[in-house]
Amino acid sequence: MKAAAIIVAGGSGKRFGSQIPKQFLNLKGKPVFLHSVEAFASLKVFKQIIIVVPEKFVPMTKSVIAGNAVTRQSEAVSGGKERFDSVKNGLALVQKDTDYIAVHDAARPLINKKDILAVLKKAVENRAAIAAEKTKDTIKTVKNGFVTQTLDRSVLWNVQTPQIFEANLLFKAYGKKIAANTTDDSMLIEKSGIKVAVVETKFPNFKITAKQDLESAKQLLK
Repeated sequence: MKAAAIIVAGGSGKRFGSQIPKQFLNLKGKPVFLHSVEAFASLKVFKQIIIVVPEKFVPMTKSVIAGNAVTRQSEAVSGGKERFDSVKNGLALVQKDTDYIAVHDAARPLINKKDILAVLKKAVENRAAIAAEKTKDTIKTVKNGFVTQTLDRSVLWNVQTPQIFEANLLFKAYGKKIAANTTDDSMLIEKSGIKVAVVETKFPNFKITAKQDLESAKQLLK
């Protein structure tokens, strides 16, 4: 079996409030994005790792991965205006004999290799699988400042990455026009009529969106 991983690191970092995108900030002696790249590159099933970054950071990214024994065979490509443009740019580099493709957010640097393999195993069994965690909070829908509905927490999950799919499914999905309200890759697969399996992550896999998230990641990596 041959798998490829697209590490999406194309964000501008405006919400984070730093001068450089959060995926390039230092986390335990290396850029945030490199933690995810190393996790996938260390698994033999992933024959190809593609990192999608803002155009001006492509040279720096290539330099970082070239100087790392684990990630030397990885590739870097410039992203697009939106996240899905970036994934599409990454897909353009995926080798055609690839069986499965994983899409992962570089801003989730704590991804554990066991969780990656668990999602891959489920994808092999079901054609499509995503990492997720059960929602701990009570979720309500709100309109004009007032609660309209309290949702059943027992069926709600916080979706994460990686999301892993049969390669032909993802290629086909990205060959169609992508709706503006599509928020993750699995939505595209769902719209194709394919059931997407869910794998509960066993290790911390939160997304770094604020400075306190980066500090939490640093503490966990200690």
